[in-house]
Amino acid sequence: MKIRSLGRAEIEIYDALALQHGTLFNCSDWLALFGDNVQILGIFEDGGEMVGGLSFAIEHRFGLKIVRNAPYTPICGPFIAVKAQNPVAILEIRRKVLECVIEYLEKENPAIIRLGLDQKIFDALPFYWAGFKVIPAYTYRLDLSSSLEQIKREMSSERRKNITKAGRDGLTVRLTTDLNVVKQLHLATFNRQKMQVNQTWMNAILFKYANSLNSYSYTTYRADNIPVATCFVVYDSITAYYLIGGYRADLGHHGAGALAMFEAIKHAKEIGIKIFDFEGSVVPAIERYFRGFGGELTPYLTVNKAWLPLEIGLKFLKRNLF
Repeated sequence: MKIRSLGRAEIEIYDALALQHGTLFNCSDWLALFGDNVQILGIFEDGGEMVGGLSFAIEHRFGLKIVRNAPYTPICGPFIAVKAQNPVAILEIRRKVLECVIEYLEKENPAIIRLGLDQKIFDALPFYWAGFKVIPAYTYRLDLSSSLEQIKREMSSERRKNITKAGRDGLTVRLTTDLNVVKQLHLATFNRQKMQVNQTWMNAILFKYANSLNSYSYTTYRADNIPVATCFVVYDSITAYYLIGGYRADLGHHGAGALAMFEAIKHAKEIGIKIFDFEGSVVPAIERYFRGFGGELTPYLTVNKAWLPLEIGLKFLKRNLF
């Protein structure tokens, strides 16, 4: 088994595998949004058949080479079509894939590696044995097979009150046709938090990638038709992912964001999506907000490694800052 970059003629095969065994974040049309620094790789059996793939972005900062997920992309993969039926054989195949990933990364020799693994990967021991730190991250995933009434009942009382009060106070929510509304609310959120956002990548997602077959957005408006909160979602055949949000705190209402999110959940269910993924956060306030919608806390693994002198320096810096 080996991993290598793909020729143009192989992309179609890669995408077919990604659609069946990966997520939209593995597909080439998504990854192409982020330029030539994103590498798309195929996983090949010894006989030459492609059976899976993965991707990652390469950045250079302060003279250091960094390998990480592509922008706005929670996982790099790898995804793989496993033909074996025996549990031991399946485990051995998946470990062999991870060993090949590690070998490829070591040849790249980056100063820093930080990658999120596919949610189907629960065994990251090859990374652990190779000196990586294996750290769990978390998201919330909401099963949409339940009735809408049941979904709402399983939300926290606070979240239900947010939604009810928003409607009572005259807020309305509707499908967003102008994605500039999403952009401006997203920027307002980042500006309020004094954080940077890469507008090139955001514009690529909103104005190049997004269409009615892969994404949608709901925005909450005040009675005077001013937008105050938005929820932008991308989806594949199985899962809808909350990707971009925004909120005008100066014009805000505590229920505006929850109302937009609830409509996004309803829409996902209406178009036959099975899971709504909140693309969770370990930031306590954000985690608590997502938790209120009643999804199941779902871990996935990240793998991290840095050159030893750099790792020691980062630990020293963190200890002295915090």
